[in-house]
Amino acid sequence: MEAFFGTWKLAKKVNIDEFMKAVGVHETNGVPVTETVSKEGDHLVWTIKKGQHAAHIKFTLDKMFHDGTIQVRQCFSTISLKGNQLVQVKKWGRKESTIIREVNGKNMTMTVKFGGVQGQRIYEKV
Repeated sequence: MEAFFGTWKLAKKVNIDEFMKAVGVHETNGVPVTETVSKEGDHLVWTIKKGQHAAHIKFTLDKMFHDGTIQVRQCFSTISLKGNQLVQVKKWGRKESTIIREVNGKNMTMTVKFGGVQGQRIYEKV
């Protein structure tokens, strides 16, 4: 889990626009994106910043929590540590997406899946 701690800056996107369209969210291209993972007591905190907007999620592994997106979509998530991957299952209505994050040295790859659409964001540790 410690490998995920720190701040990650978006370096590359693959098929993210198609994924965002599939889930019904507008992608803000050209806006700097960072993700920061930290620990607060018994909870983990994930902060996602896109330009001037930020979303903070505070959670415990394997426990469902109320979640949303920067566009204020109401949903629920569960994040689990499976081997060296953080696997997030996000549900809203009857829909579900999966987000798999994996650290490899100074890079974190985030693979997102919804229906038959898949995309990736590759981050570099700051």
